[in-house]
Amino acid sequence: QGFAFGITLGDFLMSDMIWSIFDPTAQLPRDPATIKLDLTGQAKLLFDLMDPEAAAAADVPGELQALTVNKLLVSAVGASIEGNGDFIFDNTDTTTYDGMPKPVGAVNLAVAGANGLLDKLVAMGLLPEEQAMGGRMMMGLFAVPGDAPDTLKSTIEFNEAGQILANGQRIK
Repeated sequence: QGFAFGITLGDFLMSDMIWSIFDPTAQLPRDPATIKLDLTGQAKLLFDLMDPEAAAAADVPGELQALTVNKLLVSAVGASIEGNGDFIFDNTDTTTYDGMPKPVGAVNLAVAGANGLLDKLVAMGLLPEEQAMGGRMMMGLFAVPGDAPDTLKSTIEFNEAGQILANGQRIK
């Protein structure tokens, strides 16, 4: 059966009094924060959800057959990540990913403002420079520069062979 799930926690604002607790010099942008997730897909229930005896006896409630990430958005303090993608799941193969059904598909991600945010967190003393450097190295491994300054993009692909590729480079 088809399913859909969507949630938007949008335009979250905090008062300046709360901001001043951890950012008294207003170094971070105080833009409204938004988290949005829009999913659709296909799933198979393995028992009647309305039968309490069947629910108690079942190990898992169902199988995920396909999943489409129509929209992923996390935006706060001047940085954002957006994504979309499609996956199908092989429920007969639970060994490739240690007990989880094997996904086949890809997700496209776009990040904006991450390096600027890291710089501000280091300047504020909230993040040690070594940890920021580690974060930048990880972004460099999994992403390529975007079209504008301080933007990154990445395509993470799960293929039939059980490999995980980031922008065509094998990571598993």
